[in-house]
Amino acid sequence: MDKYLFFTLLLINVLSFFLFKIDKKNSIIGKRRISELALCFVTLIGGTIGSLMSMQIYRHKTRKKSFIFKILIIVAIQVLIIWKLIQYA
Repeated sequence: MDKYLFFTLLLINVLSFFLFKIDKKNSIIGKRRISELALCFVTLIGGTIGSLMSMQIYRHKTRKKSFIFKILIIVAIQVLIIWKLIQYA
């Protein structure tokens, strides 16, 4: 894997992890939340591992079935894209 791609994905996953953490903290203290669209977008562009880790560690959005469904759809799309890329490599 290209080192720039690796570091880009690492940065996106760290960002994703902290966005979920901040959203959880803000939900507890009653501050402005990060939109689900933003959380899903950062997950879609490669932050899946960071998102899933943060969801589990902070128990954030793990009971919201509609959000879990969106995340599962994103993961399925990513798996399909990776599978197609591997086929054509």
